[in-house]
Amino acid sequence: MRTKPLYLSVFPILSFLIALSFPMQIYYLYGIEPHNIIKVLNMLTPLNLLSMALLMVAALLSVTLNRNIYRVLPALILVVFLNNAIVGVYGTDYTLIQVAASFILFAFSIKPFYESDIREVIFQPKLRWWDTPKRFDVKKPLKIQTSSFELNTVSENVSKSGLFARFTHLSDLTKLEVSQIIELSILGLNEYKLKARVVRISSGEFNQPVGVGLEIIKDQNYKGEYLPWVNELAA
Repeated sequence: MRTKPLYLSVFPILSFLIALSFPMQIYYLYGIEPHNIIKVLNMLTPLNLLSMALLMVAALLSVTLNRNIYRVLPALILVVFLNNAIVGVYGTDYTLIQVAASFILFAFSIKPFYESDIREVIFQPKLRWWDTPKRFDVKKPLKIQTSSFELNTVSENVSKSGLFARFTHLSDLTKLEVSQIIELSILGLNEYKLKARVVRISSGEFNQPVGVGLEIIKDQNYKGEYLPWVNELAA
């Protein structure tokens, strides 16, 4: 996935605003002066406060793409349901239909967390392509070697932690596998010998170039994430 799902940017804001709506409703319904914060806090029920706390935690976990969000969501849904049920049955400010409708809308706002594309980026950080280091369009001659395969190619989209190696022939892709460790030489005035892991294989679909994405795991000096010519470019 090349861009962060819009939902993961919208939900934290929505969750924060819903939490904020609890005291704001009290201000509006009872005409309390804006400076009288203590009175508002005293009017919030334990379920109100618990709902607000869980909404804030859910907002924080979704911002950080923390998988513990899936532990908080069931508790959040249950607490919001109980809060709305009590308000609908015993309260006088909202009708049962109004609180039921608000809960259903809230439940639907949670639903995208259980769709495959959202779950994948939360549970598999390597799929968060938008969160990769800054990349540079640097073209350098490369030599890729395995025990049974050798190929001369060229780099592009280079970062301190990896690069994309463009392939000329689609058939060469079949000789590499995701997670395979390869020997990588960056050629030129200075030759850099590296070890890299294949993290992506692109067959040219969706206007993407043919080639492989490589993560640098070791250089000739055994220093992780260090490519001198990239450092010079980034300076």
